[in-house]
Amino acid sequence: MKRHLLVLLMLACAGCVPAVTKVNVTDIAKSDSLPLRDLRPASEKENKIFSLLITSKEYGVKRAGDAKLSPVPVRLLQHEAFQKFASTDHPPQVTVYHFVIYENMRSQLRAGAIGAGIGGMLGGIMGDAIGSHNSSSQTHVIDEMSFNSGSDEYLRGQYSAAENPENAAVYIIYVDTDIDGKKVFTRTVASMRLHSDQKNALADAVQLAIKNHLSHYDAGVQAIASTASMTPTATAPATAASGGAQIASIGAATASIAQRVANQLGCGAVRASGDSTFVTSCSSYDLAIDCDGGKCRPTHTIRGNQ
Repeated sequence: MKRHLLVLLMLACAGCVPAVTKVNVTDIAKSDSLPLRDLRPASEKENKIFSLLITSKEYGVKRAGDAKLSPVPVRLLQHEAFQKFASTDHPPQVTVYHFVIYENMRSQLRAGAIGAGIGGMLGGIMGDAIGSHNSSSQTHVIDEMSFNSGSDEYLRGQYSAAENPENAAVYIIYVDTDIDGKKVFTRTVASMRLHSDQKNALADAVQLAIKNHLSHYDAGVQAIASTASMTPTATAPATAASGGAQIASIGAATASIAQRVANQLGCGAVRASGDSTFVTSCSSYDLAIDCDGGKCRPTHTIRGNQ
């Protein structure tokens, strides 16, 4: 019971200085050389509690600003990108359009408040029952339209039943970057519950979101390698028959690259949706994959896959 009251008091302390979590990163100074432009809206760097009123639809949702982590999230992203692309011929240009973290503790806080109101053993059991819920971590590709839909920012900190069936307390992290002309926008949902192998749930959630986000840039690198291996070694004139076979071969190769992208995202078999576009079914949504010039990349979700 005391624990739930303490959580409520902590949330109510809107003017308090947030505790800073130190993230130990080895040789982080080396990644200063990676070009990065931080074009995030200023609000994404700031803490915000959307409502302290328990009956409000915004209750229990909070934006976690840069001050909660040291180094700040964008700096961690810069370092991970540096590590990932260290073996390339030239450092990529990284532009960050969005990197924002939301905390959703609505169920836990309401349960704590109700339990405190009831009091006694029953109240404690009610609070503990919801507070012990957990959620698995997952990252999905989204589009900017879904991020910007709705005028109320707190909606970005909401989760679906498929994402969080137990209504656990979760971090919802959005990352939107452009790396050398390839744009990727992801949403990560990660549990706020500290597991036995973790030191800090927020730090682990942010690092997981960065790792999963940057993994979507693997497909472009592999696609380039696949294209290089397809380069013809001879320039003999093609007959009509050989030309048709070559077109079929290129189509199959493109589908193979698209399938590799789908596999990396944990999605199913791709199906053609045009000359250079494919669709794959993921856990709770369908995803479009566009291919051009021997490269394939995920672009946007299409519909819920219920």
